[in-house]
Amino acid sequence: MKNPEKLIKDILRLKGSLEAQGIRLPPSLAGMYGEIIVFKRLKEILKKTDWTVNYFSGQSGADLQIVKGNKKINIEVKTSRLKEEGYGKWYGAALNIKKCRIKNHRRIFKHPKKGKLIGDFCYFDFTVFVTLPEKFSAGKFYVIPREFIEKNQKLLQNTDARFSSATHALHISNNGKMPTLPREQTRLITKTESYLNKWNLILSANR
Repeated sequence: MKNPEKLIKDILRLKGSLEAQGIRLPPSLAGMYGEIIVFKRLKEILKKTDWTVNYFSGQSGADLQIVKGNKKINIEVKTSRLKEEGYGKWYGAALNIKKCRIKNHRRIFKHPKKGKLIGDFCYFDFTVFVTLPEKFSAGKFYVIPREFIEKNQKLLQNTDARFSSATHALHISNNGKMPTLPREQTRLITKTESYLNKWNLILSANR
């Protein structure tokens, strides 16, 4: 990505033009906006190091990859605007398993509509969950290690048939206001929010 600042301005300009016509920016472009601002932030954080940041937008498993020599760290970006879908107002994004390239490494998940699916989260090392306010002015970044996702995958697993495309989902509260979910899941949201701006986890993984 040569000029993330220009892309950010272009998406914000398009967002303004669409909203002037009563149209909301499509989720795919909002997701791309999240990927670009995470890319930009990582470039800033790593500018004094030997690490390179690559942008794939999901084409190579994860969305972003930071590289130094033979070492690679894959980063999946999930972006959400404030939404209301039956649980109250909150931030939420789908998180899907993918087929693993590691030989003899397979896990089975039961999806409410698709039945048994085989895959895992080996395609990323970190998930950066981006929450965007309506004006996209000051997004928040939650830097979540894969180990946290794996440890809590049962609580994150999708059991609602309405969301037929996702195997799992991440939730973030609306400034402390929780979606209406079982207590163990709201507790998990609080734990997830403890990863706000934890870029040091990626820096530590770089060593």
